[in-house]
Amino acid sequence: MKTLNELIEGYTHHLQQGKIQIAYKGILEFLGKLRAEFIKKHPHYDVSSIYQGHMDMSYFSLSTKLLKDKGLKIAIVYLHEPGNFEVWLSARNRDIAKSYASLLNSNIFADVNVFHDLNNPDAIIECVLTPTPNFEDQSSLIDAIDQGVEKFIKAISDSL
Repeated sequence: MKTLNELIEGYTHHLQQGKIQIAYKGILEFLGKLRAEFIKKHPHYDVSSIYQGHMDMSYFSLSTKLLKDKGLKIAIVYLHEPGNFEVWLSARNRDIAKSYASLLNSNIFADVNVFHDLNNPDAIIECVLTPTPNFEDQSSLIDAIDQGVEKFIKAISDSL
């Protein structure tokens, strides 16, 4: 296993090439556009600011009145390592998450392919929105994410 100094040296080398910063900035700028589109298109949603993350995930959350009243929220998440977008149902705290986990994990969602990664304590259930997002066609990517999130929210709301 490499030492911390060796790891930081490799990290510094990659940063000096400049590509990581450009890609990271592009991801965050896209999330900003996506968030603005959700605010404009869905004024009834309560939309959070963007959490930039630690190069593991970046996201923003939104909530409907029904979800908010139950202590739940939706997270639109970009996972940096696999390079995909997911939508998660999350809760205000772990106790609320536990109370809904068994109910929602036992339901079968006909139109939405949901799963739960046991290594993800931040989500009750998850759904991959785009396994290979095309950042070159941001309009289509925004539409695809919006449609997937809307489908996910409807499935969750119908199950509650």
